[in-house]
Amino acid sequence: MRRNKALLLTLLPGLALAIELVQPNIGDGKLLYEESCMRCHDDPYLSNGLDEMTNTTELFYMVTACSRHFDLDWNKQDITDTTYYMNIKFFQLDE
Repeated sequence: MRRNKALLLTLLPGLALAIELVQPNIGDGKLLYEESCMRCHDDPYLSNGLDEMTNTTELFYMVTACSRHFDLDWNKQDITDTTYYMNIKFFQLDE
């Protein structure tokens, strides 16, 4: 039992950091969208496939595909931030 508590206390700070890293930041998402996405997508609804999004997971995968296609140096946090911003600004999709 003591060993489990010690292990849990050791892992908690890292777990809290991991959870914090995937919390979306709308300001960063807006900046990333304006700097990268708007080069091709002035209006996301007129872009191929984006008007067919039905949930945020599909939007996340689309943003991921674009970031890879255009060789953007985006990490998961950047993709999460941009997805969150686009969803609030344009789509209002359910989870």
